[in-house]
Amino acid sequence: MSYTPLCDIMERHGSDKGSRNASHHNYTKLYYELFKNRRSDVLRIFELGLGTNNTKLPSNMGENGVPGASLRGWADFFPNSLIYGADIDREILFNTDRITTFYCDQTNPQSITDMWDNDCLKEGFDIIVEDGLHEFDANVCFFENSINKLKKGGIFIIEDIKLTDVNRMAEMCKEWNRKFPEINADVLLIQNECNNFDNNIVIIKR
Repeated sequence: MSYTPLCDIMERHGSDKGSRNASHHNYTKLYYELFKNRRSDVLRIFELGLGTNNTKLPSNMGENGVPGASLRGWADFFPNSLIYGADIDREILFNTDRITTFYCDQTNPQSITDMWDNDCLKEGFDIIVEDGLHEFDANVCFFENSINKLKKGGIFIIEDIKLTDVNRMAEMCKEWNRKFPEINADVLLIQNECNNFDNNIVIIKR
């Protein structure tokens, strides 16, 4: 896949999801193919993980990270959609006319439930992206406490699956497919010469 408009948008906002050089991740090439025909739709989009630059927190973006970059990128790519997000770092939460963010600890089922209980989050979502802690147990916890928020026809993506966790995650996808018969979950290994560590995702379609 060639360089896409979504690569340009995410790069411009400072997101690591993809760029012209794809030095860290190249998800935007795949996402563009998945979503390009829905750019003008009125969608509800949620992403966990705003990209904290607090180096004391796990899975941080480093001190030069740009919190909220991906949410702003989604808002640009989907100009008619409402964008929601959440993070464990309360210091980086923010709101704009189409972006609303919340606190969430994805390792704590009660925290996840409390977040979804907010009035504007009670309706389902067309796209959910989990770009949070990047740890297997945290991935499982957030998914199993959030899959009920995915609309029929929606897509739930779990980013940054470590190569060392791919086989375990593939087995978990099989378990989810049995446990939630209305979904189809699978691990996708995305080739990236610059990153052979965690450039893999799970795609769940409902």
